[in-house]
Amino acid sequence: MSITNRALRRLASGAGALALGLAGIAALGTAASADVGPDQPDAPAEGSLTIYKYAGDTGQAVEDLDQADLLNGVQFTVTRVGRLVGEEASQTCEPIDLTEAEDWVGLSGDSGLFSTAPEEPAGDFCLTATVYTEATVGGAAIFDPLPVGIYYVEETDPGDNPIVSPVPNFYVSIPTSNEGEDAGWNYDVVVYPKNQIMEGPSKAIAEGQEDLVVGGEVTWTITVPIPSLNNEDTFTTASVSDTLDSRLTYASSTVTVGGATLVENTDYTVSTTGGVTTWTFTPVTSGDGVVNIPSLYGAQGTNITIELVTSVDSIGDGTIPNDEYSSTFNDATVPGEPTPYTYWGQLSILKTDDSEPALNLEGAEFQVFELTDASCPPEAPETGAIATGTSNASGVVEWDEVANATVLGLWVANVNNGPAAPTPTKDYCVYETVIPSGHTATAISNPVTIEPGEVKQGTFTLTVVNPRTDGPDLPLTGAGGTLAMTLGGLLLVGVGAGAIVISRRRHEA
Repeated sequence: MSITNRALRRLASGAGALALGLAGIAALGTAASADVGPDQPDAPAEGSLTIYKYAGDTGQAVEDLDQADLLNGVQFTVTRVGRLVGEEASQTCEPIDLTEAEDWVGLSGDSGLFSTAPEEPAGDFCLTATVYTEATVGGAAIFDPLPVGIYYVEETDPGDNPIVSPVPNFYVSIPTSNEGEDAGWNYDVVVYPKNQIMEGPSKAIAEGQEDLVVGGEVTWTITVPIPSLNNEDTFTTASVSDTLDSRLTYASSTVTVGGATLVENTDYTVSTTGGVTTWTFTPVTSGDGVVNIPSLYGAQGTNITIELVTSVDSIGDGTIPNDEYSSTFNDATVPGEPTPYTYWGQLSILKTDDSEPALNLEGAEFQVFELTDASCPPEAPETGAIATGTSNASGVVEWDEVANATVLGLWVANVNNGPAAPTPTKDYCVYETVIPSGHTATAISNPVTIEPGEVKQGTFTLTVVNPRTDGPDLPLTGAGGTLAMTLGGLLLVGVGAGAIVISRRRHEA
């Protein structure tokens, strides 16, 4: 049936715009606008649909979009819409023919086809078997040609893009009717759907450190943005993973969302397998079969904060990163950055006397303190020692409560967004608090600077020498000494004998 172009425009007016508007998607015409309506002679039988896919806020205007935010590899599926025809038992889905006035009826309005977006057609409307699939290249998925009609558009695959929630499904008509200055029929429709791309997690480490000896703990803070969902989507999966350096071991963690502390084994679980620590948030299935994660669903746009505590078990080169971590929502995974580092070094002490060759001294006690002021005090403080050790029979200081007793692992620095340049160092104060008997104390040149990394086997950070203490003169020994002692003895005997003789003569007289 032939109808006037003007009458058809009244039916079509705003229909295409309504379909896109319900999905929050902007649409523009191209130079292919024409005054020839779909019912007029020489009207095009075909048109096209170009989808420019952007990362951005769904509320952004087209003119505010940045070409740098175009996404490649996002797949769209376009299905032609039809009407059910025939008896219920043998109905077929016949494509909507927009050259017919009656086929425009029922598209818009509160109960029209477009009002069902983003759901599939319902009622007398249906999806035909005519399906087109394209992925974005250069940010655009181009469907050309498309027969004049109504199409249902779905984002069916995010490609390699971290898209948690696809754009809402939407309808588009080819042609669409433009109003105002651009009045006319648009057979080449261009749309600009936008996705909010999932932000990756970040990690930080405090610059200060409470535990200063290897075996102590280091705390890392992981911040994970919770993405916003489109439509009535839910969180079906959510997790955070951290692959720990081999020198670190998981100790504990605390998880908060929006300032509220979550409950382990209720809101989430923690697993540590093969050096990978994973926090998996607990999904809940409602009575109608909808899967969601309630601890995160109401916190969209806020953050998950994980306070991760690890123990430092060994040093190696002293440079320990925590770099391999990621977050996953609805099976979309994005890696984290930056990489924080913790730096550790070692202190080893050899104790000798000043003889040639030097003799190793046993029983010397040492204490180590953190340098908290501009310089080390001249004497060891009464409290606050972070480590105590005693020299063994080989003169090597063995540190109390240390796994590798002859070396003391010490913290050097924590750095965010590492590695640090130049390599950091840290000063400590070292004191000999007990001196082996028969020896004199020697002042240690404080502070002692610790560099990252292990002390090489057989070498020492410090060699502390105690001179022997000067004592009283000892009697001579050897042949010369024996002769002198013998002569002295004989002289005493002679003097004694003379005294006896004189005493006897006096007595006889």
